[in-house]
Amino acid sequence: MALPITALLGLLSLAVSPARPLPAPAREPHFLFDLATSTGTSESTWASLAYDRQHDELFAIHGGQVHVFNQAGMETYTFGGNGDLGSVERVALFESGEMLLLANVNGRRTIVRCDYRGEPIGPFEVKPIPEEFTGFDPDRILVQGGKVYLVATASMRVLVADGQGMVEQAYDLASMVRAKDPEIKTGMSGFWADAQGNFVFTMPYAFTAFAMSPSRELRQFGTRGSSPGKFNIVGAVATDEQGNLFVLDRLRSVVLVFNPSLKFVLEFGYRGEGPTNLIAPYDLSVGNGKVFVSQARDRGVKVFQYDPSDLTIPPAGAAGG
Repeated sequence: MALPITALLGLLSLAVSPARPLPAPAREPHFLFDLATSTGTSESTWASLAYDRQHDELFAIHGGQVHVFNQAGMETYTFGGNGDLGSVERVALFESGEMLLLANVNGRRTIVRCDYRGEPIGPFEVKPIPEEFTGFDPDRILVQGGKVYLVATASMRVLVADGQGMVEQAYDLASMVRAKDPEIKTGMSGFWADAQGNFVFTMPYAFTAFAMSPSRELRQFGTRGSSPGKFNIVGAVATDEQGNLFVLDRLRSVVLVFNPSLKFVLEFGYRGEGPTNLIAPYDLSVGNGKVFVSQARDRGVKVFQYDPSDLTIPPAGAAGG
């Protein structure tokens, strides 16, 4: 039976129409350099990191001291590790240039406010502590949007205070996650908050992660596995200025990237001795198109660079999410 003329014209138009171009694949961040001192590569094991996006300075904390690196990755200043500040564990940065140091002084964790050179101004007292948070002992600290986030990773509890230490909100993230999944194995590794009050946190025993909005809506992403986009021992997490998420997998030795919709985009790093490889990555910081990753075995901190526009189109057939 002959085809109607309209059908023939439709087939002809398909035959002569130009094919649509395939989506451009996302491009991996490229290795920029290792952090360095005047004598060579800066060697450290499992440094904790804090990045000042405004001044393009990285603070790497290891051995109880704070090491400050400029935009070229060169160490410019070191402080801490003495009687006044104790053994510094974490740094949180205010836009004013002042900072908060989470330090161990005589076997007890304390928070000290310092000026931009690390000179102590005075203690940072957090109050009032909610009754249900009795014994709260934060091991992470972060400043975003003028708010101070104090995090106890083992109990998954978070206090949010103003710049003077007055508590404004309290979160029991473990209870919130169990309300969604009573069988989930709690325990938190990475935590991040952005200037709008969105949280992202990783749960290594459950091989997953969660994003939480200011209205306390939880969204889960990431599943267990060893293929691209999957989690094994998931660790530190951070977001860039565009809302892209960067997540460390310590066992797989990769950095996984998810777009703001929590869809897997790409991963990079992988275990090895090459300049682009990672060995048991521990912490990361992101901003201004750069990714800083600390590692084990005195491998110091690697710096990668990327164009945020390269992360907008997930590659076809990507796994994860």
